This record gives sequence, structure tokens and C-alpha cells, in this order.
Amino acid sequence: MSSPSAVADLLAALSYRLENGNRILEKELNESSSSMGRAISELNRSLTLDTNGEDSGFSVLDATMSLMCFKAPQVFDSAIEYLVKTIVSVLSSSSSCKVIRYQDEERLQFGSSSLPCCSEELIEISKDIIDKLAANGRLATLLFQAVVRSAASTSCRARKLADGRNMGVSKLLAYLPRESSIEKDKIPLRIIFWYQDPLSLKEDVSRILKDVAERPFLCLNKELFERAEWRDIVVCLALSPSMFINARALLHKWFLLTGLASVFDLLAALVSAIVDTVSRPTVWGIPMELASMLPFSDAYFPHQCQFLRILAGPLTSSSLVTLAHTVSKPSAVPERQRVGANFRTLDDKTEWALAINFPDWFYFASAMLFSGGSSLENIHHRYASQVNNSIQPCDVEGLSVAAATYIAWILNPASGTIQESLTKSLLRVSEMSIRKSCESEETITGKRKKPASSIVDDLVRELDSHKTQTSSSSSLQNNLLVRRVVVGVLIGSPYTVTDEEYELVLHYAATGKLLAVKKLRFNGSKQAKGNSKTSVMQSNEITKEDAVEGTRLVFNLTDTLESMCVSSFEAEEDALEFINQFKLRSSKYLVKCIDRMIQLHCDEDGDLLLNDINVRLEQWSIKGPEDPQLKEDLDTIAAKLAFIFSPV
Repeated sequence: MSSPSAVADLLAALSYRLENGNRILEKELNESSSSMGRAISELNRSLTLDTNGEDSGFSVLDATMSLMCFKAPQVFDSAIEYLVKTIVSVLSSSSSCKVIRYQDEERLQFGSSSLPCCSEELIEISKDIIDKLAANGRLATLLFQAVVRSAASTSCRARKLADGRNMGVSKLLAYLPRESSIEKDKIPLRIIFWYQDPLSLKEDVSRILKDVAERPFLCLNKELFERAEWRDIVVCLALSPSMFINARALLHKWFLLTGLASVFDLLAALVSAIVDTVSRPTVWGIPMELASMLPFSDAYFPHQCQFLRILAGPLTSSSLVTLAHTVSKPSAVPERQRVGANFRTLDDKTEWALAINFPDWFYFASAMLFSGGSSLENIHHRYASQVNNSIQPCDVEGLSVAAATYIAWILNPASGTIQESLTKSLLRVSEMSIRKSCESEETITGKRKKPASSIVDDLVRELDSHKTQTSSSSSLQNNLLVRRVVVGVLIGSPYTVTDEEYELVLHYAATGKLLAVKKLRFNGSKQAKGNSKTSVMQSNEITKEDAVEGTRLVFNLTDTLESMCVSSFEAEEDALEFINQFKLRSSKYLVKCIDRMIQLHCDEDGDLLLNDINVRLEQWSIKGPEDPQLKEDLDTIAAKLAFIFSPV
């Protein structure tokens, strides 16, 4: 077993050699009094083909080395390499494990004999060496890994903490490779950093969140899988359930404090990625040996496993009814939070905190609230064939109640008058939707000549009235959840929504602004006279912030709809047609938002946002029949983006 002083001597010698380079060789060559010096001197003369001096007597060796083209720097590099490997071997073999007795109990103690109380100094030397080895990435990585693993086995008493940080280990964090740190027989380096320096986990999560906030049009599920560093973080969280619990709790707290869509989206995407990693570990790059040792999902979501099975399962009407029954139980919210709950008291251990990590259920419940008991597939077939088949052979009232119950619980998880009022209001809106849908059908089939009034206008005003009732608990309803209930009418309602109403709903869901509703009332008489070109709002009326939120919403709703269709459609072509219909109807608003961002774009903003839009727009492109005017509008937007990115 090596002593700490021996390791320190090796590190100091390596640092000195790297600092002085070939001058060390020259110094040692001049020390001809020692046998080693004379031997090196003779070898150096043969290696450097020194033919001007005295006859060396190494003519055969000279010729051989000449053919091999060895030079003195190569000898130096070789010495450095073997010195690094020696240090790595010493550090790797220095870990120990022994049995100790503590209060009449036997316990295992792990530690390193090479990095005790002097670990801070040794890490500082190692950091200096890694800096100097930067040109040789392989050696720098070898030494970095050995020092980190050895430091991790050091007794906790040797750590120097400042502001909650392990100052020694944190100095090495900058050298952590961005690519995967997963090896089948070793603890990943990133996890070691998280345990040794807990703030490094917060920094990893913050770095991702910063990128998400600055680039709102990223497809997070795709980015978490494809970006090397983000993928490594996801895999390490899957390999360490306790660290995932900490990361999720951190994001949950930030969401409750800010109500920001970027935090909400990242939290949902991270949970989805972990669930996927646990179910398909090898797809995420986890070696089979490690994959076989992954724990069950209850390790990541303690005490919520049964609830998780429903949320992570297919989006079906029967599962929604089960969800509603589950959240109606008193146990869904802790006793102290049942009446007058403040959202900030709902920690990540509650069922509500888990439910908002699966936002597809919220949107699915919203769609079912307005579906009149129909599945999305039935709604699609009915819309495509215009067949009068509004009443489906299912429990319409039961599904509407389940949808309203779940939505009301998400908006206000505390039991009491506010939640009851929300549920009744949602059911009233649902009944209104079905009634207006029937009136609309009667108009189409000629049974009624009087056109149906705008259900969307009534719907938005009804739901908007409840923001003030729930805003006392938290600002997040105003900013995000309440206003997004209305998107269900675009996805699940049998009622034929006009293009103007589509725009109205999307703008309200994205921004919470009711200006579009007021303008629609004034434009109603013009639309009735056949002025189909009348728009709810002009492009120049949209602020830059509203344009960003509107674009993000359309892209994200498309992803959500694709997830819904996997469970709702038997035929893939029907699902694609249904998604394509949503794209066609929402594209008018999307084009306005993107065009507005292009208008307001300036050099100071950079091109990153528009580049992300360009990428998403290519992925989002409509597959199937296109409206000629829409195709022209999209082509115009694509041309404007191409002009921005074209070389000057």
C-alpha cells in the first residue's frame, strides 16, 4: 500500500517535469557523475544521432535508432506517460475496505490511504497537472478519473466545505467530459461529483434549464436523448434514484415559485425521459450489466407507484375515470393541505406534484370534457364524413364528470368550495358544448335555419372568470394551467370550430389575453355575411413575448396530440390525418406568430431562436393535402428564414 507522501512525491515530480519540459533531460544529462546520468547521456547521444562528438561506440544502435526516427522529445513524452500511469495505478490500488467496531456493532469502512487530510493539496497539484496535460487528452482523462475516484473514497473528515461545497472535488468539476461517463463496472464520474459536491447537481439542472428558457422551441424529449451531456445526466439520474428525487424536487420548487412554462416543460420532459430510460435502458446506452441492476419505478417515485402506473400508461377514457376516482380520495392531498392549500406547500411527494409531471393527461381530460363521450377517433371519423353521430354508446355523463373532476383537482388540489365550484363550472361548460354542438348539427342538416352562437366565446369567458377565484393560491394558474383548459375544445369537441375561433383559443391559451374575444363579437356580423377573410387579430398587434408563447404552444400541442393519438387510434393513417387537420387549423396563428418574430428580429437577439424555429418548422411540416393559401404562407415564412441564414 502506498503512502500519501509517496503519491505526493510522484505528483510533484510529474508536475516539475511538465513545467520544465526537455530542460530536465538536459540537466540530467549534465550530471555525468552519476551512473544514471552517464547512461542517459550515452543513450541521448545515440537517440539524437550526435555524430560530432567522440566516437560513442554505439554505431549499431545509432543506425537502428536512426531508422526508427526516435527523438529526445519522444523519450520525454514516454517518461511522462509512464509516470502518469504509475500515479494512476497507485491511486487505483489505494482504496481500502475494513471492518470496524462502533458501539458494539461491526461496520464496513471504505477509504483511501493516499488522500487523507492532505487531499486538498494533492487535488490542487493534480488540477495543475491536468491543465498541463491538456494537449494529451488520454493521459489527462486517466489522471482525472483516478484522482476523482480516489478523492471520493476519502474520509468525510478530510473535506473542506464552503457554502455547502466540497472545495477540493469541485475544482475538478470543469474537467468532467461532456460525453457519457458510463462504464459497466464503475460508478459514473458524474454521480460521484453529485455525491461529493451536491451543488454540482443543481448546476447541471440549472444549465439545462437556462438553455431551455433561452431556446423555447427545442423539442425537449428529442434533445434529452440526442445531446451527449444531457443524455449523460438523464442516464446518471436513472442510475441514482436518490439524485433523481433531488433533481425533481428542485425543479418542482422552482415551478411553484415562478410558474414559468420553461420549468414546467423541462420537469415533464425529464420525468418522461427517466420513465423511458428505466423501461428501455439499453436504448439510452446503459450497458446490459448495469441495466439488469436498475431498481423498479417505486424507487424513483416513492409511495406513488400505483398512481404512476396509471399516469405512465395509455391515455384512455377508462384510465381517466380511474384517475378521477383516485384524486377524489382524501389521501390525494395531505390532511394539512386539504382546505385553503397554498400551492407552495404541495411538495414533490404529493400525487398532485406527480400528476403535473404528465401534462398530456391534463390536455386529454380537457379534450374529453368537450367530446360528448366520443373518442378522438370517432370525432375524427364524424368530422371527416359529416355524419350525425354525436351520441356514442358510452357513459357520456360519467366521462364528463371524470374529466371535470381531474381538471379541477389539477387547478386547485385542496378540497372545498373552490374545487367544487370549478368542477360544476367545467361541467356546465361541457353541457353547453354538447348543446351547441347539437344546434350546429341541426343547422347543417337543415333542421334549423338559425345559426348557432359562438360556444368558444362563452367558453373562454366562463373559464377566464375562475382565474380570480384561484389566483389567491398561486400565480401559476393565471400564467399557465387555467387558460390551457380551453385547448380541449380544439382537440375533442364535435362542435365545428371556425378558423377565427381557433385563433382566439390558441392566443388565449398562450397569453391569457381576452382581446381576441372582444374583437370577435364586433366582427360577428361581418363573418355572418360571408367575410371569411376577417381575422381576429393582425400580426402587428402581437407582441414579441406573445409571439414566442404562441409559437411554443402550437409546437407543444402538436407533440401532445401525437402522444394522444397513439392510444386513441387503431389505424396509423387516421391518426396522421387527425394530427394533420390540427396543423392545418392552427397554422394560420402559427404563421402570424413566426412572422411577427421575424419582423421584430434584431442583430442583438442572435439567430438561435429563429434557427430553432426553422428546425421545428421543417419537422412540423404538414403531411398530406395542403391548403393552397396556407402553403403559400408557409413558403413565404421559409423564404424569410432562409434569407436571414443565407451568407452575406
